[in-house]
Amino acid sequence: MKAYGYFTSKKYFKRVLFSIMLTMALILTGLSAANTYLLERSVKHVQEDANLKVLTQTQYNLSYMNEIIVHLSTFAFRDNALIPLMFSNNLPKMDYIRGYQQMYNMLESSSFLHSMAVYNASTRELYGSSSDFLVDGGTTKSSILEWLLHSSEGSLPASRLIPFSFQHSNQIDAFAFIVTDSYGPFTPSQSAIILFIKPDWVFDSLSKLNGISSGSSGEILIRTSGGQLFDSGHSRQTLPLDQASIGKLIQAPNEASGASNDSGFVIGNSGGQKVMITYLHGIGDWTILYIQPYKEIMKAVSDMRTRNFVLTGAFILLSIGISVWLSYKLYGPIEGMLKRILPHMRNAAPDSGKRNELDAMGDLYEQLSGQLQEISSEQIVRKYYIRKFLTDNRSLSELDMRQLIRKHELQLAPSGPYMVCTLRFDRYDEYDRRTSSGMKKLHSFAVMNIAKEVLSRVFRCEMVDMQEDHFTILLSGKEELLDPAAIKPAIFDVQQILERYYNLSLTCGIGEAVTQLTQLSASYYQSYQLSQYSILMGYKAIIETQDIRTNLENKQKSLPGDVEKKLSEAIKKGKLTEAGSELERAFALLAALQLEDMRRAIADMAWIIKNAAAEITSNRITQLSVDIERIPLLPQDYYTLDELHLAFLSLCTAICEEAKPSSMERNEMIIETVKELIWQKYSDYNLSQQSIASTVKLSSAYVGKLFKDSCGMTITEYLNDVRLRRAQELLLKEDGTITEIMEKVGYGNQSYFFRLFKSKFGTTPKEFRIKKSIS
Repeated sequence: MKAYGYFTSKKYFKRVLFSIMLTMALILTGLSAANTYLLERSVKHVQEDANLKVLTQTQYNLSYMNEIIVHLSTFAFRDNALIPLMFSNNLPKMDYIRGYQQMYNMLESSSFLHSMAVYNASTRELYGSSSDFLVDGGTTKSSILEWLLHSSEGSLPASRLIPFSFQHSNQIDAFAFIVTDSYGPFTPSQSAIILFIKPDWVFDSLSKLNGISSGSSGEILIRTSGGQLFDSGHSRQTLPLDQASIGKLIQAPNEASGASNDSGFVIGNSGGQKVMITYLHGIGDWTILYIQPYKEIMKAVSDMRTRNFVLTGAFILLSIGISVWLSYKLYGPIEGMLKRILPHMRNAAPDSGKRNELDAMGDLYEQLSGQLQEISSEQIVRKYYIRKFLTDNRSLSELDMRQLIRKHELQLAPSGPYMVCTLRFDRYDEYDRRTSSGMKKLHSFAVMNIAKEVLSRVFRCEMVDMQEDHFTILLSGKEELLDPAAIKPAIFDVQQILERYYNLSLTCGIGEAVTQLTQLSASYYQSYQLSQYSILMGYKAIIETQDIRTNLENKQKSLPGDVEKKLSEAIKKGKLTEAGSELERAFALLAALQLEDMRRAIADMAWIIKNAAAEITSNRITQLSVDIERIPLLPQDYYTLDELHLAFLSLCTAICEEAKPSSMERNEMIIETVKELIWQKYSDYNLSQQSIASTVKLSSAYVGKLFKDSCGMTITEYLNDVRLRRAQELLLKEDGTITEIMEKVGYGNQSYFFRLFKSKFGTTPKEFRIKKSIS
């Protein structure tokens, strides 16, 4: 209960930290359990794969051994020394000796034979080769005869390995292989040879499974179709073996799948103990079983599970300790903050100390929110009147304005003097496109606070965001008169701070000082106009009236006409040097104009360049790469005269470099026209240089010289080349006569055609066709 009481205490953030750490511990516990489960599955699959690989190899060995035994049994059944033992009623002494000698020789030559016996159906006699058979007083002989003649399994199959125990126990002494003169099961009326195969070659392979299965012990058994279990004689019999339960476990996968599997892997209970059984159907109707205790196989998994849970438990305890310590450590500042906040909260409830810190902070937030709303409302009213002073003071008298200053505690001297400064964003269009609304609010807050803090050190100051591209600052002196020389350093500091921390560039216009509040509106418009002269003075300039007095006194409204005319002619002629000189002269004159005249003259210059480029394009076949329609919009993309000068110079350079002489394009057009006429009319007998010149309305000599200079060959040579290549194509594609092909390409004289063709291709048309047909 104490732990629960701590968990539900007022220290909410401590509970959060503690919950996070505890959740991490629980997740790790789940991961540990999942990893253990996956590891157990992985071990089972690995064990299954290892067992089945060995059993599969054993099955192959069984098949191979069975084939060897079949060959050996066939040889033994037809052996002349053994035939008398099988079929003689009165066996001579020498045949008896030769038969035993032959059995001995076979045993010596075959390492896998345990022994062999010959059964004579006529005499019901059994002859054996083992020493036990000869000296144990007939016990082994009786055992084999009893098994042959009165087997509990019914008819014994012939030519098949059969598990056999001489003492009729569950221990396998050998595998019996019965050979008769028929393919059916053995009957007592048939003579037979019985080969007894050592079981070691089967069980030695299977015993290696113990080593593969992580050192776990197991039992190797053979199960007959009747369900009887045989062991190798080397088993330790450490497992409780239940024949019925083992049979059900082996049959369960086959019944579930509806098919008979030659091998498999099953886990279940046998004799009250969980076991893993790997089985493989051997030769005939018996099955090799490898039974392992599940507990031994999963011993490593159990050990790892125990270690994982111990480590997880230790981690949980450690995490709880760390979370408690960390919660106290991190909660210290919050607790200190609450101790400072709560005594100052108005209308605090008596039981506030029992509430959690979020409730206390919520109460404080509501209290502060109310106070901020009051402050915000007052700020909105103050901003409203400051904007009204600047933009619409005609509705207010001097007395009214002074009363408003006192009522709303504006930081302005009621008796003046006053000065208005405007901070305007440089490249505002670009800034507006790339800046989000949230970031704009942050920048506005930063500009207002930084400018007011810096300027308030020297002057009485009020500042307002005009909600466009600029901010306006109202300054009034404290005791001394306002001096722009004292204002400029402060404005410069504001510009540097904004650029360093916010990457903002602002130009400042400083209006002239006024003595009356009703003159603030005129001073505001003057300062805003001055800030726009950043087009002349550059970015982050601080501009006074005296800086642009020359511009203000200039009465010229536009550029001289000869400047625009010479610039246009230089561009049309492609004379970049002259165009550059005229541009430099034009911008030198622009720098002396008033702001609106300057902007209008720049727009006029853009149209002059656009019209010159359009005239060049109208006299050309190919278009200029310059976007002509975009030229009048160029002044909108640049913000200072220096930028515009470079932009116009770059534009003129591009136009002049592309302005080739028109005669070159005309010559190219004539040559292309001549070539097109030749390809269209090469089959016309009358086509010649004269007829082509007449078609293009030019003299034959001029067209011939122009074509020769451009293509390096005469028109006649080009015409013959086109006709001969076309004839070559027709000789390959069509079956017409050479005369018909000659006429199709525009030749009327056969000898002339043959002479030109051989001169061009080194062979006559007929030889060319024959050679291509053969190839």
